[in-house]
Amino acid sequence: MNEQPNTRIHPHCAKAAALPAIIGIVLLLALGACGRKLEGTSTLDNGNSSPASTASTTIDAAPIIERYRSLDSSRDSTIKLRASISTQGEAMETNVPRQVQFTMYRKHQDDGRLLILVEFTAPAEERDRDGLITVLPDGQVEGVRYVQSTDSFIVTGDLMSEDALFGLTLQELADGQPEKYDFTIAREETFEGIACYRAEGKRKPGSESKFPRVVLLISKQNFTSVHAQFYDNHDELARDLRVSKTEEIAGRWTRLRWTIDNLARRRKIDFEAVDVSYDQNLKDSIFTREHLKKIASR
Repeated sequence: MNEQPNTRIHPHCAKAAALPAIIGIVLLLALGACGRKLEGTSTLDNGNSSPASTASTTIDAAPIIERYRSLDSSRDSTIKLRASISTQGEAMETNVPRQVQFTMYRKHQDDGRLLILVEFTAPAEERDRDGLITVLPDGQVEGVRYVQSTDSFIVTGDLMSEDALFGLTLQELADGQPEKYDFTIAREETFEGIACYRAEGKRKPGSESKFPRVVLLISKQNFTSVHAQFYDNHDELARDLRVSKTEEIAGRWTRLRWTIDNLARRRKIDFEAVDVSYDQNLKDSIFTREHLKKIASR
């Protein structure tokens, strides 16, 4: 595969918080290619799903979910991000959004593992939050963070803990792991002018997840998710993710601007990818504890 050139994109926001594996955000970072190439940029206006919808009991969910999951077909990627985190309900004078910049490196291994490194670049004091994530083929996720004061590594595999990054879980940083759910297409509907499939997901028996139920609105045009909702054990909405801008970069539909509303923690996070490049032949050495220690200590 030929190496793709870097592609510059214009900025937006940033912020961070919390413990073990300060990593690949969110991501829910559904980045990548889809089988159908479309040119241009898609910017979504604020609004709600259209009440008009069409029941779709005969639509097979499997190929739709597979197209959604296969968006990231890149060998590796480098994404520079900005995030702005605000806490809802605080007094106006104390509720100043925190701004953070970081870079996320991702690499797919031949053995099925996904390696992720998150390196904070600003402000300087956030660098000790750098972290590694390894997503194993069986769905397990390991997060590693280096602690300079004790010259040691903190390792966690707890998918339920919300202390990974920005109050999100390791599962969310591993793209939400849609493979842990059985999906059906409830209907077709319009979300902010985008024709979508409404995919209802229920956690598979024996699968570990903080969210027993998820709802994805998947664009019929390019199979990206434009809206995602994650429900807790009481079937109450815990996360609400809305994508406001996607763009085709190096033949891959890429999420550039999105917001996660963490209702449980009353925290809102605005993300923007400011620079994205694919298939740069990233070295395995940058996904090691030795490299993590080096960047977290400087």
